[in-house]
Amino acid sequence: MKNTKSILSLILFTQLVFSQGKAGSIFLSINPGARANGMGEANIAIADDSYATYYNPAGLINLSSSNFSFMHTSYLPNLADDMSYDFLSYGSSFRENSSIGGHFTYLNLGDQISTDIDGNTTGSFSSYMYALGLSYAQKINESSSWGVTGKYFYQELAVINSLDASSSNFAIDLGYHAKGFMENPNLNFGAVLSNIGPGVSFADGEEDPLPTKIGLGLAMMTLENKGLVAFDLNYELNDQTMVTNLGLEYSVNDNFRLRGGFISDPSGDLNYTTLGMGAILDGFGFDLSYIIGDDLDPHSDMLRFSLNGYF
Repeated sequence: MKNTKSILSLILFTQLVFSQGKAGSIFLSINPGARANGMGEANIAIADDSYATYYNPAGLINLSSSNFSFMHTSYLPNLADDMSYDFLSYGSSFRENSSIGGHFTYLNLGDQISTDIDGNTTGSFSSYMYALGLSYAQKINESSSWGVTGKYFYQELAVINSLDASSSNFAIDLGYHAKGFMENPNLNFGAVLSNIGPGVSFADGEEDPLPTKIGLGLAMMTLENKGLVAFDLNYELNDQTMVTNLGLEYSVNDNFRLRGGFISDPSGDLNYTTLGMGAILDGFGFDLSYIIGDDLDPHSDMLRFSLNGYF
């Protein structure tokens, strides 16, 4: 069948790029936000802005005002020059002791060349993926909360003539957040079960499970509230691997912060050092992060920029 070879190659490409394990729809596990990225993507117990709709919906209860966030990055710049990732989120208080929010994720995989079974070029097509999530958080008591995110996602690797390599599905995330954990006023705890839902399949006919994971996180203020240390463990149920995230943030003053972190992902034998910084000015926050990895790792040299607004 014409185009089958190129479509199956693209399916294999996405599996190799996003994961070394069994799960599919791995774009759901691309962690957004330059602040979190600069801190080794350790954010489960922090979750104090609209990115909580992704990391831990229970953290939405921590919002003291309405918040919107936007992030853009050229994704995997060492692998391709036309891949990009965008994330838009919003969070706000809602009625008494509750908050709501949502996010939109878009991954552009760029343009692909279509060929027939003999290798002859027949044209080109675009590949992309997106997810839309809605979140709700509710206080349990003055120090803890629970939250849920429901999301619909769509993946289109290619739609050419009679060949349809696209898929849509849904998933939910469940979260818990606690301040003053273990009677320490400077310690927060977070827990999340993410990407719960049925598997997905493309033109190859095989169904892949979602990248379901259990995450636990701790975050502690230190150095007279100028320092923040965060530590996450994320266990990927289908791959049976543990991803470790460690992050540090130091507030130089009320308007400027420096960040660093480390990520260890045994599913692909990947280790990254992350750097970042952030500035706050007149209700707007600007964050920048950078990933340092091996020379042959396509994740290396990714520069991410985020804009946050509070009103």
